[in-house]
Amino acid sequence: MGSSIEAVEVLSFRLELPRLTLERLPSELGTALRVLVEKDEDGTLLVEHEGKESFLRFHLEGDSAELMEISISRDAQGNFFQKVLGALMVRFHGDLRARLVFDPRENPSKEPWVEVSIERGRTNWPGLATQSAAVRLQHAATEGGSVGASGEGGEPPEEPLTPEEEELSRLLSRAEAAWQEYQRLKRQRQQQK
Repeated sequence: MGSSIEAVEVLSFRLELPRLTLERLPSELGTALRVLVEKDEDGTLLVEHEGKESFLRFHLEGDSAELMEISISRDAQGNFFQKVLGALMVRFHGDLRARLVFDPRENPSKEPWVEVSIERGRTNWPGLATQSAAVRLQHAATEGGSVGASGEGGEPPEEPLTPEEEELSRLLSRAEAAWQEYQRLKRQRQQQK
């Protein structure tokens, strides 16, 4: 991402995901970003950027977790925003409208803030847009459908695919066909021996 985020002013959000995903988050991120996941005294689950001021608070209901609070400040290089909040929003089709306030000392010629919008996991925010396309392509590949197939919950996607996503879909289809042909020829060769 590059620029440090001084604060995230949250305008609206919606995110629900499996509780297990949050519990696995520290090991998934590894040393790339140190996060702690702890149950708070009020029964909520807190995902904190270790040693920093940023956190997400989730309400637990059975096996699911619903995002209740977002607090991101002094986020060096925007890592917590992008690798935790943004990644979860994209992966689990969340919604977010927020204003990112940047450190003006890092780039005084740019606007000090920018508004970010994520709708049902889709965004044009750099870095997250690539993740969004990858998640949709992965979902299509694992579900045996096409990229334009219905998303989780059987709901159709709201937006048409971008030209880049359509090209990625075509390339993945060709790669899958080439892999299957390779496997077929390999089996045939082994049978001839």
